[in-house]
Amino acid sequence: MRCLLSLAVVAALAVPVRAITVDGTLDGAYGPAIAVQTAATGFGDANPPGSLGGSELDAAYATISGGRLYIMLTGNHEPNLNKLDMFIDSTAGGENVLTNTPQYDFFNGSNWISQNAAGLTFDTGFTADYHLFSRWSSGTSGYEVDFVNRSGGGAAQVPGSTGASANAVNLQTAGFIPAGQIGTNASGTALTQNLEFAINDNNAAGVTGSTANAADALAVTTGMEFSIALADLGNPGPGSVIKIAAFINNGDHNYVSNQVLGPLPAGQGNLGGDGVGGFTGSLGGVNFNSFAGLQYFTVTVVPEPATMSLVGLALAGLVGARRRK
Repeated sequence: MRCLLSLAVVAALAVPVRAITVDGTLDGAYGPAIAVQTAATGFGDANPPGSLGGSELDAAYATISGGRLYIMLTGNHEPNLNKLDMFIDSTAGGENVLTNTPQYDFFNGSNWISQNAAGLTFDTGFTADYHLFSRWSSGTSGYEVDFVNRSGGGAAQVPGSTGASANAVNLQTAGFIPAGQIGTNASGTALTQNLEFAINDNNAAGVTGSTANAADALAVTTGMEFSIALADLGNPGPGSVIKIAAFINNGDHNYVSNQVLGPLPAGQGNLGGDGVGGFTGSLGGVNFNSFAGLQYFTVTVVPEPATMSLVGLALAGLVGARRRK
């Protein structure tokens, strides 16, 4: 009986933890925030929510579950085709200073990220491998997400998603980039698994256009959420540290706001293309080393499944029970 009981315990403990639902609402499985906004938004305050009022990034959450990276950025994304840019450093190599290769997005907009092969400079130690970005309009085209392997030149793109609303108030929508799809003007390998995404733009709290404090930022529980397989991020193994730099940009990727995570110092204005708010047509003047703190956040890949330690304890109990017979 003891053996049967222990086996039952093992089976119960081996049941995998429920996966995070990618719906644009913060799930408790993320744990505490990894980065919290300290700068009042320079790209407008979205109040009422879902309006053409502006964009903000209040806090960043990230976790690894089921062989996938989950990222939750609470806040708002203005429906005016401005970009939410996320660069991911998950493998060896990559770019600390962005170049204009490969070329992607509308009219090869990556040229505007870095003209003359000299673009935005990340903090020392951050080397971008992948570019995940999103945008949406006030029309019915939907929330759009792109994923680019910058080193491999491959891209997967979805031109539109379901759940769009011309109203943009109370808007919540979700979609995915299909596995195997290669987007417009793209080449190279495609995603091996679906990349899931969602937005819930109902936030009316958090930082404003004039103030920012941690309590307000941490009170926000809705925003932009993404899930991507580790297999599509170079297969980082247990113990690997994935670094993520996220910021709100204009539609051409060449005018960075002050909504950056990890955060810019309190009181910092928009960076623009020259680092001080000026428009230059590229991001060559933006250098995150010029600002205090780290303008990225990290998540560590841990062995999975997380329940294995509990299963081990149960197995130890099983062995002990058999020895005591």
